[in-house]
Amino acid sequence: MDNYGKGCRVLLVAAVLMVAMVSSGRCEQQEPAAAAKERFLPLQPRSDWNSQISISLLPTSDLHGIPASVGINDYRLRLVRNVNINDKLTLSLGGGYGHKHIDASADAGLPQDLHSLYLDAGAYYKFNARSFASVKMTPGFYSDFKDLGSDDLRMPVLALGGYAFSNGMTLIGGFAYRFGYHSAQFIPALGLTYQVNDQWRIDLIAPRPGVTYSASRQLQLFVAGDFSSDEYELKDRAQGAKVIKYRDYRVLGGVDYLPTKQVKLSGAVGYAFDRDFVFYDGNRSSMRMDNVPFMRLSLDFGW
Repeated sequence: MDNYGKGCRVLLVAAVLMVAMVSSGRCEQQEPAAAAKERFLPLQPRSDWNSQISISLLPTSDLHGIPASVGINDYRLRLVRNVNINDKLTLSLGGGYGHKHIDASADAGLPQDLHSLYLDAGAYYKFNARSFASVKMTPGFYSDFKDLGSDDLRMPVLALGGYAFSNGMTLIGGFAYRFGYHSAQFIPALGLTYQVNDQWRIDLIAPRPGVTYSASRQLQLFVAGDFSSDEYELKDRAQGAKVIKYRDYRVLGGVDYLPTKQVKLSGAVGYAFDRDFVFYDGNRSSMRMDNVPFMRLSLDFGW
């Protein structure tokens, strides 16, 4: 599940990746051969610079209570530089841009374009082959970009820690705190991951459970749960509120493929449900909409 520059969605997906990094450290102890270790590594481009382009498409669906419909296209771009300070500490710094295009009937009274422009900074510290701690933050502007100001600023922060046991289980705990948000500022991240064998991994991490099958070093298949909770400032007062949030829950299945060590292609299809727009600091009520299937594509590459 991909999407960086997406508030908590961006941050919490890092939990699963951090767990995989700890799991790879566990395998270093048990399997010194490099080829054996790589079987447990997450499928990510191996480079100091990493970038990602992604698109999510949610087709047109009917809004509840009014004769109107809405479709959503979500575009994301992210670039990050990873710096290994030593064998324990890795720092990352970069940025990203997101564009949420809302194709809605005029009667819906929804903004057409919402944007996010943010910095991406983090630190990962490995205490030993079994335990880690990390922090990640994405401060930036999240709004309709009509007139940028201090009220457009948001700063999601994720803090995590984990410990890998010798039986293949890794316990992870932490939280996301979203400075400047109107709702769900504090989101716990708690659970465990179980590396069953060379091929199977089970992630029981709230709120992102999943099962991954590694067919080879180049190919992974997965099924998972996901959620979205993106909040933006509105400068167009004709919208009847100062803040809009889009929220949904998703179930999906997909594939990750690495044709080379520097490139990853990902695709997923699924179903989005319990969807709504929520408004703050205004006189508008929430707007619910029909459930829909969706598609997500992404390209990661490094150098």
